[in-house]
Amino acid sequence: MEQRKIQVTGGSSFMVTLPKEWAESVGLRKNDTVGLAPQSDGSMLIVPGDVRAGISCSSVTITVDGDTDGDFLYRRLVGAYIAGHDSIVVGCPGGIPSHLASVASTFTQTAMGFEIMEESDDIILIKDLMDPDEVRPTKSVERMKVLVKNMYNDVFDTAGADGVGQQPLADRDREIDRLYWLVSRQVSLHLKDPSMSRRSGLTPSAVSRCAIVARSIERMGDHVVQLDSNLRAIVSSGDTGFIDRLLPLRPELMDLVQASVRAWVTSDMVAADRSIVTGRALVSRLDGLLSGDPIGGLPAGLAVGNLRRIAEYSVDICEAAINSAMD
Repeated sequence: MEQRKIQVTGGSSFMVTLPKEWAESVGLRKNDTVGLAPQSDGSMLIVPGDVRAGISCSSVTITVDGDTDGDFLYRRLVGAYIAGHDSIVVGCPGGIPSHLASVASTFTQTAMGFEIMEESDDIILIKDLMDPDEVRPTKSVERMKVLVKNMYNDVFDTAGADGVGQQPLADRDREIDRLYWLVSRQVSLHLKDPSMSRRSGLTPSAVSRCAIVARSIERMGDHVVQLDSNLRAIVSSGDTGFIDRLLPLRPELMDLVQASVRAWVTSDMVAADRSIVTGRALVSRLDGLLSGDPIGGLPAGLAVGNLRRIAEYSVDICEAAINSAMD
């Protein structure tokens, strides 16, 4: 870190010069302005131009060829998206194969805010059209919670009904994945541009915990999808009585999920601690359902495992809420 002495001008104003190499590298000239943003650790962030301008656009180029695996390209596109790049260029000197062009198109249908802006035989330009300051990670997390709630209720409402509700379930699970990617991207952007956290009223640690909570909810969604398959298998086995034993716990588990997210959003450590106690008790009651070797066998054990993991992820969120409250 370069050290510079503070000078006093006019008897009352403090002044410090900026490194010439840095100023020239970011294009600063005489009479230009810089933004000054105080940080929570006592440091000062200096941003060229208006502090709201944030960081400069970030671009990444992904070079492919005829032998490139489509799944590998898709994972690289997702990685570039989550890393916070504003522009992604997919290039192939010999021409982009049609199956890879389709991968790029599929990616834009999943990555919120990204669209293909230019496309030629050997170049595909994908750009972010979303204003990052208009997206709040906490709001995305709350929406994920609502989607999980709706999925969960649909699974129990249609348990055993072949084909009923499966497509809406898949659509909501896909939407949860999209939101999880968006939250992960927002965390990357906040880490690259600390002024975003200040503008949104969040501390850097709070933004980081958004990704932790979003991951827990995303995993809940996966377990709800698995729960749907396991409940159908139980019904097929003829053990409808086991599902009847699950029903009294149905509202309690979703109440726990909602209470945990609410405690995290409000940083309510008392409510979070209360939900932790409730969640652990619920896990014990779920384990007790497997006593007596139900006819459902393996599917019954897997279904209880799905519900158990949802409760445990709720406890994890409550622990994050207590951590937030202690900031």
